[in-house]
Amino acid sequence: MQLCMQVNSPQIDRSSLEQVLELPTPTGFSRGCPRSARMDLDHLLLAIEAIDLQATDVMLHLVEQLQLQAVIPNRVTFWRIRNTNPLRRQYQRANLSWDEARALTMIICAIARPVNTLMRQMVTTCQQIAENKIDLLGLQQNKFFLDGYAERFRSLYISRMRSPSPLDNDEIRELALQTLTQLLFCGGSTGEVRLWHSLFDGAVA
Repeated sequence: MQLCMQVNSPQIDRSSLEQVLELPTPTGFSRGCPRSARMDLDHLLLAIEAIDLQATDVMLHLVEQLQLQAVIPNRVTFWRIRNTNPLRRQYQRANLSWDEARALTMIICAIARPVNTLMRQMVTTCQQIAENKIDLLGLQQNKFFLDGYAERFRSLYISRMRSPSPLDNDEIRELALQTLTQLLFCGGSTGEVRLWHSLFDGAVA
C-alpha cells in the first residue's frame, strides 16, 4: 500500500487539530523532551518509512496540510528534528522542543489513521506467527509481507543509527514489531492524545 495515495484527501478533523495543539506540556522535565520520547518518535517515523519508502515526502506534505510550517519550515529542519534521537549517526546535540514533539505526534497519527486496517492485519499476523497458525490458515503471503516490513525497518535502522548498532538483528526485529503495534495504537480517533501521554509515561527526566 502506498501512503502517498492518502495525501490528496487526508482525513483531518479540525476539532482534533485544536485539541492536539493544546496538548499539555509534561511536568517534571526541566531539561525538555526526554531521551526516550525522542527515540520513540523517531522509531515510529522509521516504521512508517518501512511500510512505504516514499513516506518522507508524505510527511513533508502533511506539514503543510496540518499547518505546521511555523514549527517545521523545511526538509532540513525535519531532518534536524529527527536527529535529536540520541541513537542517530548524525545526532544533533539539541533538545526537541515541545512544539516540535507535538508536530511529530500529529504527523505520525495523521499517517497512521488511513493505514490502520493494514497495520491491524500486520499485528494480527505477528500473533498468528507466535501461535504457529500461518501454515494452518494458509497465510504465508501475510507473513511474507510482514517479514518484508521487518527487513526494511532493519535496513533503515542500520543505515541511520550509530555504528556499531546498539541492537542486534533480533532486537531490531523486535523493535520493528513493537513499533508496529504502537502505530496501530496511534490510528484511533484520539490517537494523538493517547500517543502524547504514552511518550512520557515512565520517562526519566
